[in-house]
Amino acid sequence: MNKLISILLISLWSVTVHAQEKTAEQLVSSKKKADMTYQQLMEMMGTASTTIHEGVLRENKHMVKEGANYILNHPAPRHKPWTIMEQTDQQDFKQSLLAFDAILDTHARAIIAAVERSDWQAANQAAADLSSACITCHVMWKSKVK
Repeated sequence: MNKLISILLISLWSVTVHAQEKTAEQLVSSKKKADMTYQQLMEMMGTASTTIHEGVLRENKHMVKEGANYILNHPAPRHKPWTIMEQTDQQDFKQSLLAFDAILDTHARAIIAAVERSDWQAANQAAADLSSACITCHVMWKSKVK
C-alpha cells in the first residue's frame, strides 16, 4: 500500500504542476452547480465507481460508460468544497482537488477507451487505478474534515 501511495503522490505532484494553470475556483465554477453537499457528491462518485466495476464484471459497456461519464462530468456541490477543511488546510486541499480531478478524468477516459475496444482487462485495470486514486485522496483528507 505504501508503494501505491508513493506512486500516486508522484503522479499527484506531476499533475499538480500542470493543473496550476487552472485554479480550484475556476474548476468549481466550470462545473454545473448541484443542490448537494461535497459529501453527497463524493457518495455519488462512489456510486459511479461501483457502476463502473459492476459494468466491467458484466461486460456491460453502457454501465461502464454511465459511471465513467459521471466522473468526467460531475457537478459541483452547492458550497465551495475546500470549506470543509480547516483554514490552514484549505490551500493544500484546493491543490488536491485540481490534481485528483485530472487524475480521475484520466482514468475515466482510459476506462471508456478500453470498453470501446472491448478490452475488459484494460478496463478492469483502469477501474482499479481509479479506485486507488479515490482511496489515496480519502486517506490523505478524510481525517482532516472539520
